[in-house]
Amino acid sequence: MSRIRAALETRSYPIQFTTGDVVGSTGWGPGMVWRGGTSQGIDQALRLSAVFACLRILSEAISTLPFDTYLRFQGTRRVYRPRPAFMDFAHRSRIDYLSQIVLSMLTDGNAYVFLVRDPLGGVIDSIVLDPGMVAVARNRAGQVEYRVQSKLMDPLEIMHIKGMSLPGQITGLSPIGYARESIGLGLATQRFGAGFFENGALPGAVLEAPGKFSPDAAKMFAEMWNDNHQGIGNAHKVGVLTEGAKLSQVSITPEDSQFIETRRFQVPDIARIYGVPPHLIADAERSTSWGSGLAEQNMSFGQYTLRPLCERIEEGHTSLMPGLGLPDVFTKLNLDALLRAALKERYDSYAVGINTGFMVPNEARKLEDLPPLPGGDVVKPPQPASLTPEPQTKSTFGGGA
Repeated sequence: MSRIRAALETRSYPIQFTTGDVVGSTGWGPGMVWRGGTSQGIDQALRLSAVFACLRILSEAISTLPFDTYLRFQGTRRVYRPRPAFMDFAHRSRIDYLSQIVLSMLTDGNAYVFLVRDPLGGVIDSIVLDPGMVAVARNRAGQVEYRVQSKLMDPLEIMHIKGMSLPGQITGLSPIGYARESIGLGLATQRFGAGFFENGALPGAVLEAPGKFSPDAAKMFAEMWNDNHQGIGNAHKVGVLTEGAKLSQVSITPEDSQFIETRRFQVPDIARIYGVPPHLIADAERSTSWGSGLAEQNMSFGQYTLRPLCERIEEGHTSLMPGLGLPDVFTKLNLDALLRAALKERYDSYAVGINTGFMVPNEARKLEDLPPLPGGDVVKPPQPASLTPEPQTKSTFGGGA
């Protein structure tokens, strides 16, 4: 920690590594009009439960993966030790670090990491910045410049991990910015529902009687009806109305109840933006594929949603290795544990690999976190196909023996 503080103190200008700093006016304004994509807008978007759920499951799924350094050696990979100082999470939380990177990519479309270097240029720490603090532009020479709170940074001090980006663009696309209409509609519907139930003065029924009632008489009439018919003990009692009085039930208009359908639509709409299967954010209403169907959706979630995010993070950290004198070292987020198949499917695939000479028993045991066995590193000769004829089944027609 003292080395990090010393590195920061040698800078010619101060940098505040705090979150929540808002540059300008951002967020949704009156009428749910989007006014930017930094802290205020993100905070409001997170108030929509579908957005919060998608960000939670994506960030927690990735931040809890093993994150390590490996060495390419003769076509294989080996764990590399000692890891670079900024990849050593012994004194800080790996989960918090990765979670902040993922959340930055899922909200702003970009993650900016400040690299603390020692006097020799080695990276000794990495700190995730609030994207709202960072401005990116090209200078007249065509080089990309980064400014943190209007202070020009050395390009070697910033690791920029982009999300999906358009050709020629130097920054990633903000999912929340491009989904502002869908998120704004969800927030507006949510506020309408809260106001409807909190402030709506809609009675369940109305007693109508001819003539003119004084306020006291109307109050007494309502209280008499409630005393005789309100509560479980008075349920289904016969009511008698005289002098032309009648009871009218009050129902919610279709226009007022339409917001419920709108609220239901918002969940799969937000899930679609982030590539999250709706059932993972507690919306199984439209899911008719249970069992293996949902398992396939989970596998697709790992392959088409988690893997691209992981590879962007890996590429950003691996790009630092050549500058540290480690050109053959790369970083990897291990998705294998998350994407593992069911127990029977794994064991069946191991059996095929061992029987065909593709792998050895100890390799299969290592994948299952089991200790190696003596002689388990010997390749098994490929097994010939079984020559045993399949048993013949008796015909149910013709009485065959």
